[in-house]
Amino acid sequence: MTMPGLATEPLPRTASVVVVGGGIAGIAAAYELARRGVRDVVVCEAGYPGVGASGRNGELVRSAFASREWATLFDLSLRAWQTLSDELGANTLFTRAGYIVLATGDAQVELCRRSVERHRELGIMPTTGVDEADIRRLLPALAPGYARGGFYQRDGGYAHHDATMWAYVQAAARLGVRIHAGVTVRGISVSAAGAVTGVETSAGDIATPVVLDAAGGRAREVAALAGVPLPTETQRLEAIVTESVAPFLRPGVALLDALGYCHQTSRGEFVGGTEVPGAPMPDTMATSFRGLVDAARKFTEAFPVLRGVRVIRQWAGIVDITPDFAPILGRAPGVDGLWLDCGWGYGFMAGPGAGKVMAEAIATGVVPPAMAPFAVERFARGEPIAEGSIVVA
Repeated sequence: MTMPGLATEPLPRTASVVVVGGGIAGIAAAYELARRGVRDVVVCEAGYPGVGASGRNGELVRSAFASREWATLFDLSLRAWQTLSDELGANTLFTRAGYIVLATGDAQVELCRRSVERHRELGIMPTTGVDEADIRRLLPALAPGYARGGFYQRDGGYAHHDATMWAYVQAAARLGVRIHAGVTVRGISVSAAGAVTGVETSAGDIATPVVLDAAGGRAREVAALAGVPLPTETQRLEAIVTESVAPFLRPGVALLDALGYCHQTSRGEFVGGTEVPGAPMPDTMATSFRGLVDAARKFTEAFPVLRGVRVIRQWAGIVDITPDFAPILGRAPGVDGLWLDCGWGYGFMAGPGAGKVMAEAIATGVVPPAMAPFAVERFARGEPIAEGSIVVA
């Protein structure tokens, strides 16, 4: 495939690190490794960069989460997003339009109030609690009485997923990362001592002591190649895009009760996705009529201005979700040299920060504090991460 930044030469026979997966998790980590001076980093992507959930998501960006673990990790990303276009040398179309989380019932309102207190304690990019008067000011098109409260993060917003992927790919390539599209990893070689020795691909074998599993919706399958089981399941997320309409929505929005998230682009398109409780989760990127109807109903209830507006595009992406919906970051147990950067449901917004901590861990062997809570061993210990402000069914 032709795409600026993709490698055109044959797959190398050796590499210092092989990254499996060309989504934002894999490319950002490869870019950060190269920034740290790690040479001979190779990315193997079965399709093309961004073909999975990194190019099929709601594009939203925030660090305002309810738990210490999520807020700390995602704040690294939110701070990076502020200057990412300058750093990568290409426009990611990040728009600092703000991000508002809307609450309806008493429990949600109280969750948001406690979240703002937690954000202040942690020193993340500022958030403020909002009441109904604030909501009317920030979201004048919202149906009257729809929400009772929530919180607002001024420095949040949204970025364009395709522009971001292209920016990362080209920046990584300039630093010497070799990104090979159309190359499927079929095996991970492990020595008798339990250490990674290489990967087997559709384009030949690569000898390497380090493999990073950043394969998104296929991460569980990749880990299994090295005999490592992951406690994840593949789920499909769907979103819609409407025709361009007059501006009515400035910040990004999360609708906790409706399990929805949305924003309006600079061209006037409304972009949003919703979750359908109890809906089947097929392992496919095919869209569904059920998902379309659910999104249309929920978004027109929230924003009556959308009634009668045409949907011009619908997409779906697959993700590999953990039991607590938090990512898996860290060493793979039992296999020296295999690292995990997977289990993402909010991977696009976390990509820049996660890439930094993963590269630091691989390059130094020391896991950064922001990354440590997300080790896969938390499930065996019975210590899942509780996060109450994510939109999940």
